[in-house]
Amino acid sequence: MKIKALIEKGLLIKNKSSKHEISGSITIAEKFIEKAKGNQKIEYFDVAFSLAYQSIFHSIRALLFKNNLKERSHSAMITAVKEIYKEKNNLTELLQTADSYRITRHAIQYIGAGCTKEDSQEAIKDAEKLIDEIELILYSKNKKIN
Repeated sequence: MKIKALIEKGLLIKNKSSKHEISGSITIAEKFIEKAKGNQKIEYFDVAFSLAYQSIFHSIRALLFKNNLKERSHSAMITAVKEIYKEKNNLTELLQTADSYRITRHAIQYIGAGCTKEDSQEAIKDAEKLIDEIELILYSKNKKIN
């Protein structure tokens, strides 16, 4: 679905974003990774997975902010960022994975589905990869937002 259609349906909103919102979203993403790792250690694998997904959400949200958009749907956010950055193959692959994590997180949160240690470890690893990839897009060598 095209971004224009997502806006028309109210799933995305045009929003003038600040550099603070962009960097703040990355900071939140990094904090959620640390919380996910902590929950992994105490074997709360479903919580660790959900926190890894929250990291993924906030890192993708930073790219949406960079493009002066705000989400009203997790799915629409992922769809829009895929469209905007379709030329970035590494990011596109990570966004595909993020979308599957979105579905799993929904099952954990709303249906009470369980999660294995391996699943939560993989989600944390992918969340870290996604932040790294998004920071390459957002920042120059001196951590200044492009």
